[in-house]
Amino acid sequence: MMTNPETDPIEDEDDLALLHWLDGVSEGSISQDLPAELLEKYQQLPRLLDCIRLLNSMSPVSGPTLGFEAPTVQTVGFPRPFGPYELEQELGRGGMGVVYLARHQLLGAKFALKVIRTSEFASPDELRRFRQEGRTAAQVRHPHVVSVHDAGEFEGTPYLVMQYIQGASLSERLRQRRARSEETLKWMLPVAHAVQALHGHGIVHRDLKPGNILLDREGMPHVTDFGLAKLFEMDGERTASGTLIGTPAYMSPEQAWGDQKNVGPRSDVYSLGAILYELLTGQPPFAETNPLDQILRLRDSDPRPPRFLDPNVHPELEQICMRCLEKRPRDRYQSAGELAADFERLRRGEPIALRPIGWWNSFRRWVRRESPLASHLAGFITMALIVQVADWMVPGHRAPYVPVMSVLATWTVVCILLQKLLLRGFDLVKLIWVALDALLFTIAVAYAEGPTGSLMVGYSLMIVASAMWYDEIPVILMTVASVVAYIALLAIHWEPQPAHYPFIVVGILAVVGGVVTALVRRIRQLVRIYSQQ
Repeated sequence: MMTNPETDPIEDEDDLALLHWLDGVSEGSISQDLPAELLEKYQQLPRLLDCIRLLNSMSPVSGPTLGFEAPTVQTVGFPRPFGPYELEQELGRGGMGVVYLARHQLLGAKFALKVIRTSEFASPDELRRFRQEGRTAAQVRHPHVVSVHDAGEFEGTPYLVMQYIQGASLSERLRQRRARSEETLKWMLPVAHAVQALHGHGIVHRDLKPGNILLDREGMPHVTDFGLAKLFEMDGERTASGTLIGTPAYMSPEQAWGDQKNVGPRSDVYSLGAILYELLTGQPPFAETNPLDQILRLRDSDPRPPRFLDPNVHPELEQICMRCLEKRPRDRYQSAGELAADFERLRRGEPIALRPIGWWNSFRRWVRRESPLASHLAGFITMALIVQVADWMVPGHRAPYVPVMSVLATWTVVCILLQKLLLRGFDLVKLIWVALDALLFTIAVAYAEGPTGSLMVGYSLMIVASAMWYDEIPVILMTVASVVAYIALLAIHWEPQPAHYPFIVVGILAVVGGVVTALVRRIRQLVRIYSQQ
């Protein structure tokens, strides 16, 4: 809890000293040296100092520096000299680097000059990635790969000099309008050839996305940004297992889960499929705004087929796209060259070489894509078989047979309708679905023959199943709905039992709901931390 030294009394002298020190730092009047007693009591202060230094590194020279010396990188206007180059304007910036339009002062030629953003405060890993980007791009000479012409260091700031592509990135173009069919092939064919050229040099890009594809004045694409590239045959500095590499909306499943030993050329094929998906539909395969949800969906679900979103998508382009987006690397195109060959066949109007995936793989895709419906149908079939077998074992028809089967049939139709709404992006459907599950299960139990006490386990199973949304709210709602439904069931379908049994059942449901909610919250926190590594 924060305190206000002007209004709240502070009895601890160390707390008061810390507040004065922080106030002085904010005004830039106190040095970075800290009293030993504060360092001993507040062990997190060195980390706070590191954060302040990092903030200084991103602040202008003329502005406040939070009490510390400003970095050496100049931030004056343009044009300005930078070694043998003259920086004319800023072209863009990312998480690690800033790209400027630069002119060579002797040759007069224009280049894109990239410097590392954090300057002298860059970590060893950031410097390694920055230098690796230059080494990687310098190995490849391809008309659709942005080449590196020079590298060096000026006043302690590392820089790369790259080919200047005058135009916009593919992501900027897609923000303006949807891609046309002819544009899709015009862009994807050379990009696939460029990626195959990278793979031919032993390089996996690992961060292919529309923002890393530049379009020149003629609209031709050029692959750039090799900061995350890996030399999969010669790299002696392999990324540690469990580290997230790439952009969640376009990365492969093996990248999303830190399975670095399986990250290879077919991981880039997946990213090409994600780019193609966005060109065809106007959105990534998993369009959730939260990267955490994208990673969870990437792990457990398949994207909707492009023609579900746009019926005008070419069927063979959809087939190519979905093959690239297979979960297992062995099920995708085996190389970007194979993908480029099918693009070329499609451009010439010839049949593509891709074979159908077969009924079993189609079924697996459907289960992953519509897992809520698939899990419900599996449960309904199981319950229907049990009811049917029980009916066969009793002479004559049992009284609850028709009502229970009718409830199961109604439940099935409701689930199919809710799944269709869910696929159309109505998130509220999750909560409606959870509430209806509790209601319809209660109706089915009310019609069942007694004793029905053993059926109460169904409420616990539904609470556990609601965790498959990876969201705490459906779990909490299912827990509350199950408790309310059970109490209502007791009121309309009371059976002789010890008076304390209902309290035991309610307690069990509450405990199960609390445990599952805690597990879902922990999963989300772990993946959030994991995705920030």
